Amino acid sequence: MSTSALPAWIDLDGAYNVRDLGGLPARDGVTRSGVLLRADALDALTEADVAHLVDEVSLAHVFDLRSQAEREQRGRGRLGATGVVYSELEVISNDDVQRRRDERFAAWSSGGVPEQILALGYIELLELGGPAFATALGRLVEPGGTPALVHCAAGKDRTGVLVALLLDAAGVEREAIVADYAATQERMAPIIERLSSAQAYQEMAERVPTFVFEARAGTMDQFLGILDERWGGAAEFFVANGAAPALVDEWRATFVAAP
Repeated sequence: MSTSALPAWIDLDGAYNVRDLGGLPARDGVTRSGVLLRADALDALTEADVAHLVDEVSLAHVFDLRSQAEREQRGRGRLGATGVVYSELEVISNDDVQRRRDERFAAWSSGGVPEQILALGYIELLELGGPAFATALGRLVEPGGTPALVHCAAGKDRTGVLVALLLDAAGVEREAIVADYAATQERMAPIIERLSSAQAYQEMAERVPTFVFEARAGTMDQFLGILDERWGGAAEFFVANGAAPALVDEWRATFVAAP
């Protein structure tokens, strides 16, 4: 498998982890460009950034996976004042965020393996955010659902899980899904620098080991393996959380172009 299309970065001044998920090898072809993008937080986008996303990318829909507290603290920024549709889907509550921080620190202190700790944390996101993820799938295939962009704060964990589900449901090759996740590591340094001014980040940084801010290939590989074992893959996960099977077929037809 060739991953030469990875990553298709979109360089902006106000966000660092932005890329188009087109050009990925899939079971029935290749993913289309200009359908699904992923990013870190968008609240610091400049006017030029917004113009690029709206005028050049023709962005129609943003899926904001941040918590209510994160949205209240940072807002949508300039992009929120455009005609782009927003779906605010809370994957994890503030209380669960705090609990997970403590549990990850305890697991690390007792000798846990970083990739396994994060992968199991991603599985918990599936358990907590299953309805939100299924809602995202349904809205993507509605009229005007794409071009769409998925983001959270860093564009690594909540975004990484939803994007992995969407790629897997579309039949994207496993190696490409892992490579896309790991590409975030290239952009983590400026993201951490920007987030370091936020109170929520400062509190988290004091309570979790540094690997929590890393995007390791092994993490996604283990996550996908457990996804297969427990649900049989992303398509089955979506259906188990309320999505009609036809929605998966519609998503695959929307996102994947035949060779």
